Amino acid sequence: MIKKIISIKLRYDKYREKGKRENKMNYEKLLEPIKVGNHIWRNRIVMPACETRLSNPDGSSSREMADYYGERAKGGAAAIIVENTFVDNKESRSSLVSSGMYNDHMIASHYYVSQAIKEGGADAILQISHGGRQANAGATGLQCVGPSAIPCKFVQRQPRALSKEEIIEIEDCFAAAAVRAKMAGFDGVEIHGAHGYLICSFLSPYTNHRTDEYGGSAENRARFPKNIIRKVREATGPDFIVGYRLSASEGVEGGLTPENTAAFAKSIENDVDYINVAAGIYETMEQYIIPPNYEPHAMVVPFAKVIKEQVTKCPVIVVNSLTPETAEKALEDQCADIIAMGRPLIADPELPKKLIEGRREDIRPCCRGHEGCVSLFFSGCPIRCEVNPQCGREKELKLVKTNNPQNIVIIGGGVAGMEAARYGCEVGHNITLIEKTNELGGHFIEATMPSFKEDHKSVLDWLKTQVKKSGAKVMMNTEATPELIKELNPDAIIIATGSHYTSIPVPGIEKAITPDVAIKRTVPIGDKVVVIGGGLVGSEVALDLGNEGKDVTIIEMLPAIASQDEPLSQISLIKHLAAANVQCLTSCKVIEAKDDVVVYETANQEKVEIPYDTLVSATGLKSNDAISNQFNDVAKKVVKIGDARQAKKIFECFHQAWQAIREL
Repeated sequence: MIKKIISIKLRYDKYREKGKRENKMNYEKLLEPIKVGNHIWRNRIVMPACETRLSNPDGSSSREMADYYGERAKGGAAAIIVENTFVDNKESRSSLVSSGMYNDHMIASHYYVSQAIKEGGADAILQISHGGRQANAGATGLQCVGPSAIPCKFVQRQPRALSKEEIIEIEDCFAAAAVRAKMAGFDGVEIHGAHGYLICSFLSPYTNHRTDEYGGSAENRARFPKNIIRKVREATGPDFIVGYRLSASEGVEGGLTPENTAAFAKSIENDVDYINVAAGIYETMEQYIIPPNYEPHAMVVPFAKVIKEQVTKCPVIVVNSLTPETAEKALEDQCADIIAMGRPLIADPELPKKLIEGRREDIRPCCRGHEGCVSLFFSGCPIRCEVNPQCGREKELKLVKTNNPQNIVIIGGGVAGMEAARYGCEVGHNITLIEKTNELGGHFIEATMPSFKEDHKSVLDWLKTQVKKSGAKVMMNTEATPELIKELNPDAIIIATGSHYTSIPVPGIEKAITPDVAIKRTVPIGDKVVVIGGGLVGSEVALDLGNEGKDVTIIEMLPAIASQDEPLSQISLIKHLAAANVQCLTSCKVIEAKDDVVVYETANQEKVEIPYDTLVSATGLKSNDAISNQFNDVAKKVVKIGDARQAKKIFECFHQAWQAIREL
C-alpha cells in the first residue's frame, strides 16, 4: 500500500515540477494521493453524483452513460460517484429517468459503467438512494413516502408516513442494492443521506415528526441511516468502500444545522470510509444544491470545516461550486480532505489531467449558467453542457482529425465565432477569423462585466486564450466585405456576425440607452434608473445597477421576471433583485418615454408615470441579417451560427459552432 502511494506521488511530482518551471500554481494538496478505506485514490478530485438522465427507462445504464463516466475517469479524477440510483421499484425513484439497482437485471448494464470508469484509472462508486417525499410520482405511479406526512414545498407532493415494517424493508433494499453494485464491479457505494431524500428526511427534525423509535430524539432520528450503514457494511464486507453523503445544513428553519450533522458524522466515522458533505434540500436547491452564477462559490466549505473538526477517522469530502483555487485553499485550511467537482468536470472532463500537466489556462470553465446540465434536466432531456458540446455525447462527438482540411473564414469574433475557430483548428482546418472591432467577445463582453458573472468572464477569457493558441489567423479591426472574403478564397464561410439591441416602438424610446452602455458605464448613470424589459438581459442590468446602490425599477410586460430563464437561476435572480431593492413591475406595458418620466399601463389598464434619471431599453436582440446576407453567394458553403442565426444564449453559440464545423 505504501509503495503504491509513493509510486503515484512520484509520477505526479514530475508534472508538478513542470508546472513550477512554468510559474504556475501547483495544486500540491489537490493532487496528492489519499487512502480511502483500503483503496488509494490517485489525487483528491472526485466527481460527485450528478444525475444525467442517460439511463434507460427501466433504470438500467446506457452505453452513453458508460461513455460519459469513462471520459471523466480518463480525464484524471480519482473516483467517479455514479448518480442517484434508486434501491427499490416502488416509491424510491426521484426522477423519470433515474438510475436503478433494484433487482438483479440491473447488474449487467451497470457493469459496463463500472468498467469504463475503472479502465480510466478511477474508483467506481455507485450512489444508492431513495427519493422519499421528493420522489417523482409520475415515475413511480405511487404516493411518495417519508418518516412523516410532511410535504415538500418545491415539488408540492403529499407523502404518507412509512410503517415500521416498510422502514425495515427499505433498509434491506439498500443492502441488496449495495451487493448488486459490488457484483456489477463497483469499488463501493455512497449512501445518499443528503438533499431531503428519504434518509435525510429521517435525520432531520424538519421532516421527521415520528414518536416511535425512528423519531423524537436525535438518537432515534439517526436510527434509520445507521441501520442502513450497518446492513450495507455487513452485506458487502470490509474491503468494499462505503461512503455517506449528508446535508450539513438544510437551510430551512427547524432543519439540520452543521452542529447537529457534525455530531451525527462523528457517530458514524468508524463505520464509513468517507463522509461527503453537501447542503440543502429541494426547498433550498438554488442556494446549496445547484447554485447558479448569482450565488457565491464554495458555500458549503464552512459547513465541511465544522464537520471536519469533529471527524478524524475517515476522509471528509466537500462539494459545491469549487474552482481549483478554492479547492486547494479548502484543503490547505483543513476544511476537507477531498474535493468533489461536479459541474467543473461536466464542463471539462480533463480538469485533473490538465492540472497535473500544469495547463490550468486550458481548463474549460463551468459558467454555472445552467443551460444544459439543469434546464434540460428539468425538461426530461439527457444531460448537456452550456460550454461543452461533447457532454452526454462523448462517442458521437469524439474528436477526430479531418482527412479533408478546408480553408474556412469565420466572420465575427463573438462566442460562436471564437468557438468555431478554436474547434475548427482542433480538428485540422485552416481558419481565418475576422472581427471588425478591437476586442473578441461580442455581446458576451458586457454580459460578463457584472461582479456576479465572474464564471462567464472565465469562459470568455478561456475562449480568447484558446483561439490565440489554436493557430487560427485572427484579423482584428477588419470589416468583412465580399471583396475581402473573395480574396481569401475560402472553401466555406461561417457567419457569426451576432446581433444588435432592439427597442419597442413607443414615443420617446430614443431617450433610452442600450444594455451595453449601461453595463460599461460609457455614459453617466443617474441615481434613479428605469429598465424597460425584465428578461435575462434587463434583469441583470438592473441587478448590476442595484448592487451599486442605484434606485432601479424594471417594467416588464410578462407576468414574471426572467421568465425564460432556467427555474433555479430565475429563483436566485429574483431573490438577489429583491436584496438589491430593485422594484419589479410585471404585467405592465410601457406606452411613452418622456424627458424625465416613463408612462406605463398596468394589467388593469391604469396609466402610471414613474420618474427616471437614466432610462435603459432591454427589450431584446435581433440578428444582424443585413450584414450576414451579403456573403450568401461568396462561397459554396455558407452557414450562420449563434446570434447571426437567431439571438440565443451561449448554449446555442457553442453547440452551433460545433455543428457547423462538423457539417462542413
